Amino acid sequence: MQRVIKIGGSLLLQRGLVPALQRWDRQQAAGENIYIVGGGEIIDAVRRLDARYPADPVEMHWLCVDLLRVTFEMLAGQLPDWSRWKTRDQFRQLSVDPPNGGAHLVCVDAFYHRGCEAPLPESWETTTDAIAGWLAVLLGADELVLLKSCDADSDRPLRGLADAGIVDTALPDLADRLGRVRLVNFLALLDGDSGRMGTG
Repeated sequence: MQRVIKIGGSLLLQRGLVPALQRWDRQQAAGENIYIVGGGEIIDAVRRLDARYPADPVEMHWLCVDLLRVTFEMLAGQLPDWSRWKTRDQFRQLSVDPPNGGAHLVCVDAFYHRGCEAPLPESWETTTDAIAGWLAVLLGADELVLLKSCDADSDRPLRGLADAGIVDTALPDLADRLGRVRLVNFLALLDGDSGRMGTG
């Protein structure tokens, strides 16, 4: 069993995230759990700046992809027992010779970067929802899991979820190439003291 899991960026500033992730990971059926992490407030800040000072959408898209390395590194530092796939060479090894079980954190630009062949819009339409979906396609994963901070019905069609703003508008275009898709309200799984951490 191989599953690709996207850790929503909106979860990054929640207390108790790391132990909750470790606990949730242990509770999943045996298999390889391959994670990517969203950008959270870093990407939100770029989006607000772009709204004020509009720039080329392609350039903004790849700038945001580059910034995902920041959240990858920060979360990876909190999860020393998870393997890290930071480079394109490491990702090629992962895709050709998958590990036998365990948790693995993958940096987005190890598999999704300028010049790669991916059917995703190079614009704000594509977030880490669709990027995680593309990773699931590349690996032929059995399941795509999106850890969110809201309730969602996993049985609802992806197009309906996109129309409701729960997933991005690019993910439904991959629907016929994906295995099972599961959405989890991870905010509800955090410890009771999981209130938002101050940002400064």
